Amino acid sequence: MMKDSGPFDPDQFGKLSNKTSELENRIAGLEKRSAAQDPEGIYRTPLYKEQSDAQELDKPDGQNEALESRVGEYGMAWMGNIVLLVGILFLTQYLQNNNRALISLVFGISSIVFVYLLGYLTRNSVPYMSRLFSYNGHLLMYIQVMRVGLFKESMLIQDPFLSHTLVLLVLLSLLYLAYRNGSQVLAVLTWIMMGITAATVGSTHLMLSLMVLVSGTAIFFVIRKGWWTGLIISIFLVYFILLDWILGNPLLSKSVEVRSDHQMGYIYLYTIAMAYSFLALIPKSEGIRQSQIQASIILNGFGFSMIIALAVPAFFAENYYIYFGLIAAFCIAYSIWLKVRGHWKTIAAMYALYSFVALSITIAGIYQFPLAFFLLAIQSLLVVSMALWFRSRFMVIMNSILFAGLLIAYVASAEPLNSINFSFALVALVTARILNWKKQRLEIRTELIRNLFLFTGAVMILFSLHKAVPENFVTLSWTLSAMVFFVLSVVIRNVKYRWLGIITIVITVFYLFLVDLSNISLGYRIVALMFIAAISLGISIFYSRKQKSKKEEQS
Repeated sequence: MMKDSGPFDPDQFGKLSNKTSELENRIAGLEKRSAAQDPEGIYRTPLYKEQSDAQELDKPDGQNEALESRVGEYGMAWMGNIVLLVGILFLTQYLQNNNRALISLVFGISSIVFVYLLGYLTRNSVPYMSRLFSYNGHLLMYIQVMRVGLFKESMLIQDPFLSHTLVLLVLLSLLYLAYRNGSQVLAVLTWIMMGITAATVGSTHLMLSLMVLVSGTAIFFVIRKGWWTGLIISIFLVYFILLDWILGNPLLSKSVEVRSDHQMGYIYLYTIAMAYSFLALIPKSEGIRQSQIQASIILNGFGFSMIIALAVPAFFAENYYIYFGLIAAFCIAYSIWLKVRGHWKTIAAMYALYSFVALSITIAGIYQFPLAFFLLAIQSLLVVSMALWFRSRFMVIMNSILFAGLLIAYVASAEPLNSINFSFALVALVTARILNWKKQRLEIRTELIRNLFLFTGAVMILFSLHKAVPENFVTLSWTLSAMVFFVLSVVIRNVKYRWLGIITIVITVFYLFLVDLSNISLGYRIVALMFIAAISLGISIFYSRKQKSKKEEQS
């Protein structure tokens, strides 16, 4: 319990009230003086508001300052180095044009030393500019060596072997520096130099040997350094130079004309394609993604296909099937190896599918059309079998597209042959049955592909019978095929075949009334009508009994 503080004192209360009034008067005076000195009220803003406004005012200035710093540091460094490079080259050329070849050479060498020295001296103070000076020095050294050894107007080394060796030594030295310093940019820059050298030389073997070197070093760097961006660039570069070679080197000759003599250049093409294909042997690891390898393999396949499409009509028009046979053999063997020992199953399926495309071209070249259509239809079953083993829906989908394209090409271009007609029909039906049989293995969750094959098979059965049997028996043969579909539906317990039977009967009736009744004799008309009537009634009785048995089971 607190003690009582005593009786209430009116005098003390009055004193406290006076002091409060004085304090209020003083605060009011301070506010008046503050308003007189700061009429806009800047200093009367709350503290947190003042800080917030200051931050908002400083923010754009900070951004502008950062942009200005980047442009000043990096942009001006690039511009300065580019201008320096162009200036040195112009001055070197000016001395060369004024019959000062020796002075031009000395100046070129001196400029290389000067630029490298700048890069060395600035390595600690401005490292970004130091790297640019180094790249500048590499470019100057390469250009000066090219001028001395390969450019005719400034050539000082007349021996081709010596000049080519000198250029190659410079390029190999730059590749070594790229590997030692871990510079992917320098590696890509060196590969571009190799491409320029290849186009400048123009000789098939030296030109394509450099591209083999580019592909080999790119694969080595991606394994040791993980330079996937550089690898993609190398693929584009290599196939661009191969395209330049097969078109007669238009970069140098300024005219486009496909070569008439391959000079064994296709060996380099095969070597490069195989080298990039071996990327699929790289084992799985944390730093390697499947998308990286897939992109590389797809680009390699696209580039190889583009060059081989130009090379075949130019060099191998008469015996092209031999070379496509080699491609098919390699791809199928490689796909099996990847399936058994490899780590990337999707890539294995891609090579298997590519092998079948090459095999199709080989078959077409050996047996010619239309006989080749028969073997190509049978090959579709082989593709489905491989897809089952590879567990690849991708192969099934692509095989379906190829099968449909092949069938359309056959119907549109070739004279129908009974053996080929029935082969397409049977292949379609058997494929549909295989896909249904192993649908869990293929992990196909849609009925679309199987339905398409079933429908295609049924249509081809009708088409084949229409071409194979005499006109008087077309209706009867179609009716029999409908019966076969119904029997199959009972044996394998699949409702889809009953639907095929019903559709076939409907088509047969339409065909009978629209075509046969005006073409066949009265006796055949009666037989056809009675036969169709019997089959239709039999189907109706079948469904009536089926519905009755269901009702009895439910009751």
